[in-house]
Amino acid sequence: MFSLQQMLRDLFSYFSVQQRLVLCCFSLLAIINAYTMRLCLDLSLKRIVLEGCARPPPPQHAAAKIHNWLTELSARLNQTENMLRERLRAGREHLYHPTKRPLPAIKQPLKLPSRESVSRERISCSELWSRQTQTLVTVAFYAGYMLTHIPGGRLSERCGGKWILGAAIIFSAILTLLTPLAVRHGGPYALMAVRLGIGLCEGPTFPAVSAMLAQWVPQEERGLLASGVLSGGEIGITLVQLLSGLVMAEEDWPVGFYVVGGGAVAWFLGFILICHSKPDNCPYIQSEERDYIKSHVSATLLVAADNAEGQQPPKAPWRSMLMSTPLWALVSASMQHDWSQQQFGQELQEVLEELRAKGSTLWDELEASIMVTAPYIGNWLASLSTGTLSDYLIAEQLLSRTETRRFMSWLVFVCGSMYMVHLKSDGARIWRVLAVGAYYAGIKLLPLDMSPNYAGTLMGISNGMGALPGLLLPYLQEFEADHAIVGSVRSALWLICSAYISAEVQSYNQPQG
Repeated sequence: MFSLQQMLRDLFSYFSVQQRLVLCCFSLLAIINAYTMRLCLDLSLKRIVLEGCARPPPPQHAAAKIHNWLTELSARLNQTENMLRERLRAGREHLYHPTKRPLPAIKQPLKLPSRESVSRERISCSELWSRQTQTLVTVAFYAGYMLTHIPGGRLSERCGGKWILGAAIIFSAILTLLTPLAVRHGGPYALMAVRLGIGLCEGPTFPAVSAMLAQWVPQEERGLLASGVLSGGEIGITLVQLLSGLVMAEEDWPVGFYVVGGGAVAWFLGFILICHSKPDNCPYIQSEERDYIKSHVSATLLVAADNAEGQQPPKAPWRSMLMSTPLWALVSASMQHDWSQQQFGQELQEVLEELRAKGSTLWDELEASIMVTAPYIGNWLASLSTGTLSDYLIAEQLLSRTETRRFMSWLVFVCGSMYMVHLKSDGARIWRVLAVGAYYAGIKLLPLDMSPNYAGTLMGISNGMGALPGLLLPYLQEFEADHAIVGSVRSALWLICSAYISAEVQSYNQPQG
């Protein structure tokens, strides 16, 4: 182990690799893995249902023969016993010789259970994989996902984000690899339990990443590096959709789970070997880079950097956090963004289902996948561009940090509105791409801005509650379809949130006592 560590140190030193970039790359891959494991089921559920319905029932012919033979024997033995008792009562036992007299024929034919009665006893496919059951399977992930955000954030601040993030991904990967086995041997309820477990495991991902970014990323590079990492879900969406078009044929849907689960295991092995929670613990970092990071991260970053060995970190200021108006503005904006993303993410499946209904080939599905996933790559590239613009505006003092984040949130509103106006035109998606990019360079960075010491906890609160639309999406879609005013209310609420967000370090960032 020591020789391998020395070899890596020499390799990084020879190529002058900056460790903060290595940490950001692994964090980006962590979020990509989390999204692929989350969405793999969404693109496979219909195929899973079709396989469950098409699977032939267990053969009933042999069982019917056994049942017929046993029933016939039982009936004849019962009839013989009754005849013996009657002879004994009459005192004529000596006249009865069962071996010489044939058994009388059974007057009433035996009624064996028909196929219809057997099928009634067996749960039908429509009942086993009902629409309600499929919805519960889908939302089970989000139910677990929401629960572990805040605990994951606090554990990352107290214990370091490395092992919390690593545990989140590896346990999710194990459950993902076990998903096909659970489906084929346990049915929908086993799948529901596995998805709930994956959600519980993945919950700490974003909070742990945020806690590590607060330690590693200088303020001057926060827009580019942090937004590029936190927008990694866009690449994850792209990869899982391309995977669906390439290898997930009707009978090969488990391949997708094995690919994404195996990729997450490979990431975990590299991550625990190379990455560390903070620069002081990293054996590969050069002293110049360590000094640069420590002098350019937030001056208020105290908890993890200055905490003495063995000393218990201070408790989180829950009351001050929950009474903070900027925090609730952040929560509201996160919920609205996730709501929109959930709706936008259903396009690929609809396109692929239409192609399958027309008898499309594999290459047709791949072409459709590329066409639909191209905007997600654009979203990630736009987040890099808007993040760089944010850093420039702040560095040149053209706008303050808060003004820059508000500018990006207004840009989200304007581009989102233009997308709705030009929804039917070919160029509509460019507005959508710009809106999503501006979101990652604005709203998504606020936990790092507002409290570097508690960035994991703030991300846990905002991103955890932001996942609520995923849990309630079927009901929200129906509600929005029935009430046209919902869209206008959401737009007005976004503008209000944009006015109340703040990128200034909050008072509760400083630990008390």
